[in-house]
Amino acid sequence: MTSRIRRAICDQLPQVKSIYHALEVPAKKQQTAAARPLLQWILPATVAQQENHLLESVKSQQFDSTYVEHVQVVHSTGRSAAKVEFHLQPDKFTQHLLQTDPIPFRATDFQEERIVVEFSSPNIAKPFHVGHLRSTIIGNVLANLHKHLGYRTTRLNYLGDWGTQFGLLALGVQLGNVSDAEMRAAPIETLYNAYVAANRAAADDPKLAQQARDLFSALEAGTDATMSGQWQQYRQYTIDELRGVYERLGVSFDSYEWESQYSQRDIGEVLAQLRSAGLLQREQDGREIVVVDQRRVPVIKSDGSTLYLARDIAALLERQQRLQFSRMLYVVDNGQADHFNALFQTAAKLDKRLTDKLQHVKFGRIHGMSTRQGNAIFLSDVLNEARDVMREKRSNSSTTKVNVALNDDELCDILGVSAVLVNVLKQRRQRDHEFSWQQALQVNGDTGIKLQYTHCRLHSLLDNFRHIELAEIKPSWQHLTEEPSDAIDLLYELARFEQCVWQAKEQLEACVLVNYLFGLCNATSRALKRLPVKQEKCLQKQTQRLLLFHAAKRTLQQGMQLLGLKPLDQM
Repeated sequence: MTSRIRRAICDQLPQVKSIYHALEVPAKKQQTAAARPLLQWILPATVAQQENHLLESVKSQQFDSTYVEHVQVVHSTGRSAAKVEFHLQPDKFTQHLLQTDPIPFRATDFQEERIVVEFSSPNIAKPFHVGHLRSTIIGNVLANLHKHLGYRTTRLNYLGDWGTQFGLLALGVQLGNVSDAEMRAAPIETLYNAYVAANRAAADDPKLAQQARDLFSALEAGTDATMSGQWQQYRQYTIDELRGVYERLGVSFDSYEWESQYSQRDIGEVLAQLRSAGLLQREQDGREIVVVDQRRVPVIKSDGSTLYLARDIAALLERQQRLQFSRMLYVVDNGQADHFNALFQTAAKLDKRLTDKLQHVKFGRIHGMSTRQGNAIFLSDVLNEARDVMREKRSNSSTTKVNVALNDDELCDILGVSAVLVNVLKQRRQRDHEFSWQQALQVNGDTGIKLQYTHCRLHSLLDNFRHIELAEIKPSWQHLTEEPSDAIDLLYELARFEQCVWQAKEQLEACVLVNYLFGLCNATSRALKRLPVKQEKCLQKQTQRLLLFHAAKRTLQQGMQLLGLKPLDQM
């Protein structure tokens, strides 16, 4: 959008880090329709002591006059921070926002930085339920934002497949005589049912509980080749099924990794490091612990087997060596804060490079998300419910059109998933969230359906005028200033896209982008009402309006895709 203008400014200010993304379009109350477009840089509090020096150095620069008409510095007064206003060449500003085939241009500040995002991470012995939904979709958005901004981004799904509960699972498969065909058909549900059955049986029969422990010991030691082979197969079936859910959610991963990769026989070196660093302490009962903030956190059980923390330390050290990341984000609920505090502090004592590279991206719980029958064991049940409700709404609507590109099931699924995702993502992530079907599926409120509806409206409008070669039309600032103010309002809203993407990344908050897209939809709806195209007789007005709506559709589509949505052309 305004990337070349931003680059022209920040190339002259190499001493100011990240000014490229810190440049903001002023709030609406600071603008008038006749005012010249500008980008402003509000000096952060961290540079307050160098304010005069920075402002003087900015004033002395010669900025590219192709883009920047003049620069004005405003010193801090009272509570108002100092700022620099870059008054832009209006036609260049308009052209960069509205040209139909913009030259791809990406800031290269972050291409040397690798960001690793670990998210979703279900446990294959338990259902993939709505509790995993927030980790999955928040992590996906954060990975998308970093990739969009030019970071080298790696998406990890670290699945739980280890520990004594897997002995119970293996026992349940044996007790139930589960066939390979049954497992392949519905692996997650089959594994879950096998686990529940074995857990119930072992509670009544100590011999079965011991048998489950023996099975896991054999699995851990690698002495039962048949069971190890089956286990590998079950895991692959699980991934195949999970991929179907992830596809519906617009989510993908670069790597599926397993807790069993860091089982006891593989992490002896890490345990030796912990011991030689004096971090492991032996308790009277035989356990070995680390002390974190005066808490005694178990790492090794009294029987010598490792706990989850040990495997997580091993995984983290191995990833640092393999991926050489600049930053690692763990997208996991608030309840795991103590675990990650222990992990980060212990790992950083073993490898100083990890200090300040690790972050637990916390989020609250979703309450009330179930099907209308009150059942919500599996996330797929909730997604199916959303699809079915959308089908009912469409069949009851007099304005429903036939979508020639998709069958009805696909269309309703995309609409239902859009409703669920946006209803969750629009909340601040650390807050607990009460899910409401009624709110999620509204067309008029701030919902995923609204985003899809606006995109469809814009597509339909542009499709009606596809005979006009928009690439041959030159965007005009002067023309837009002569239109109702809704035209300039929408233009400025488009210009805010890049700063909102940056702010969402900085705050690790998807809701920043979601709320921007709601604002974009509102500005678009007002402009569609005040700037009609079909009824307009003046060809110049008509084509300039089409350029504006074409840019609105492109920006909305890009934002929706960053959220993991699949933008529809018809609904």
